[in-house]
Amino acid sequence: MDIAATVQALSDRQAILDCVIRAARGLDRHDTEILRGAYHDDAVVNISAFVGTIGEFAAWSQAGHSELYGGHTHNITNHSAEIAGDTAHAESYVLMVLRHKDGQTVTVAGGRYIDRLERRNGEWRISLRRLAPDWRFKADGSVWNADRPGIPYGTWDRSDISYQRPLTLPPEIAARLAAKEKS
Repeated sequence: MDIAATVQALSDRQAILDCVIRAARGLDRHDTEILRGAYHDDAVVNISAFVGTIGEFAAWSQAGHSELYGGHTHNITNHSAEIAGDTAHAESYVLMVLRHKDGQTVTVAGGRYIDRLERRNGEWRISLRRLAPDWRFKADGSVWNADRPGIPYGTWDRSDISYQRPLTLPPEIAARLAAKEKS
């Protein structure tokens, strides 16, 4: 493989992984713009009993997550992609942790996103997503206490700290740190 082909292959792999991660972030932040930006407009999503368009999936997933959970994360771990021209097939392991609204229970699940991605107009996006669930359990989630000062729960809007630019510390923590440095 020549250097240009190697760079293109590495660039494609990174763009595909970035797309998969963007879909997880959009899902977890309930940010429809980010979520839809990981999928082509005509994409089909087949998650659990749901089969439909990305627009329908965004509405369905946000409503379901909002009804049942107070927070959740979809963590992408192992990832592989087979690229053939402008089409790729990816398998991305996902570890899901869902904090129930009762404040006492979490559901932990693992599975794999099986995606067909297509490069259109120079951009990789998902055209078909299926979920292959592998395991799931419920656990005691009462240990974590995120209501301590300076440790906020994540939010499902742009007030979440992940959108903060530049990222700063809360004033009370910055003051405590400054006082500590003086002593």
